[in-house]
Amino acid sequence: MLINYFNLTKNYCGITALIGVLFLLQTQTAYGQSSPTETIEQVYSFYQPQQDNKSNDIGLDRTDSKSEQFFSPDFFKVIKEDDKLTSEQGDGSIMDYDFICNCQDPMDGLIVRNIGILQETEHTARVKVSFDFVINGSDTFQKDDVFTTDRPGQQHTYFNLINLDNHWFIDDVTDEKNVGIKKTWKEELHKYYHSSIQ
Repeated sequence: MLINYFNLTKNYCGITALIGVLFLLQTQTAYGQSSPTETIEQVYSFYQPQQDNKSNDIGLDRTDSKSEQFFSPDFFKVIKEDDKLTSEQGDGSIMDYDFICNCQDPMDGLIVRNIGILQETEHTARVKVSFDFVINGSDTFQKDDVFTTDRPGQQHTYFNLINLDNHWFIDDVTDEKNVGIKKTWKEELHKYYHSSIQ
C-alpha cells in the first residue's frame, strides 16, 4: 500500500511538473518581447519580402487578436473601437493607412535598415525604425540586398513603447516631433462616431 501511495505521488508530481513546464513555454511564446527592439523586430517580421508571394498577405493585420501582443491595452482598445464603429456604419477606418510602414500598401515588403533606441527608461522607450520598400519582388538585386544594413533607409517610423509586466508594447506611433496618432484617433472617434473611449 505504501508503494502504491509512493507511485501515485510520483505520477502526480510528474504531471504537475509537465503542466508547469508547458505553461512556462506558452507564456514565453506569448510574452517574449523582453526589449523594445524585440517587439519592433517581431512587428516588422510581418513585412519581410516573400519569394513568389501571390497571397498579398504582407503586413500586420492590426485588428487581429494576435496583434494584441504587440500593442498596449489602451492603443489596442482604440484600434478595436475604430474597427467596430467604422464597420457598423460601412465606413473605412479613420486611420486609413498602415501606420507601421506609414503607407497605403507595403508592396512586396520592407527592408529594415536600422532599429534605433532614441530614449529608454525602465517603463518607456522611443524607437526609430529606418527602412526601404521593396518595389519589385522579382528584382534579384533587391532580394539579395534584403538583409544588409549598409544603407540608412529612406523611410522612418517612430514608436513610443511602454513596459507592462516586463513586456514591451507599442503605445503610440509618432512623427519625428513625437506627435502621436493615438490622441488624434480618439478625438476623431469621439467627433464622428460618438465613441465613449477615454
